[in-house]
Amino acid sequence: MNLPSLSELTPYYSRTDLLKKVVEQIKKDFDWFHFEITFTGKEESPYQELYNQILPLIDELLNDDYPKLMAMLYRIDLDEEFLNKKLKENHHVDTDEVITDLILKRELQKVVIRVAYSNPE
Repeated sequence: MNLPSLSELTPYYSRTDLLKKVVEQIKKDFDWFHFEITFTGKEESPYQELYNQILPLIDELLNDDYPKLMAMLYRIDLDEEFLNKKLKENHHVDTDEVITDLILKRELQKVVIRVAYSNPE
């Protein structure tokens, strides 16, 4: 079974069957740190709606509680070495934007992997 890397997730972005699971995974991981994430489905895309909610939280953590941010990234399973590599590759983009994008992609990847293993071909 070939599981997608973060850079290979594009085909899954429009899979509405995965959307609810991704939203639930994000809610679960953020609730652990007492951040409430809501999803209405009313914005231009699910990614954009979640991104718009997560970005200010990441910005706040970067500025006010870096240890909590690192604990959250550990829970989400974004390793610090990988994160630093992505920040260097995207040095022209704000740190909070890179982290938010990586969180969304990692949460989608976890859902895709879980679905792939629960429905083996």
